[in-house]
Amino acid sequence: MGAWRDSEMNKPIAPEGTLITGESFGTVQELKKILATNHREQFLHTLSEKMLTYALGRGMEYYDTDTLDQLVKRVEAADARPSALIMGIIESAAFQKSRPQDTRITENAAAAVEDTEHVANLAH
Repeated sequence: MGAWRDSEMNKPIAPEGTLITGESFGTVQELKKILATNHREQFLHTLSEKMLTYALGRGMEYYDTDTLDQLVKRVEAADARPSALIMGIIESAAFQKSRPQDTRITENAAAAVEDTEHVANLAH
């Protein structure tokens, strides 16, 4: 899970594709470049939303919009550093006032930090 592989079920993985915006790519590196340049803000927004959702242990609500927007601005200003994303989440009122229903959320926080750094490195 999450490991690099060149085949799936004994068949080669074809890395090429076309985004719904019409942009084509032939390699993973080309996809990363498209996401990091042409869709950077969307990528950072989606990444921030997913990480905030995980950290809060619940889905996003209308009242989370401002927190999410501020988080994306902070991450963008920090050149998409994972540490800016994590600290932004930790310092947010939404996170500080949340009460996880499941203690596994806090137990998995270290794994989330590691995953975030890996995903953010893909954008570079």
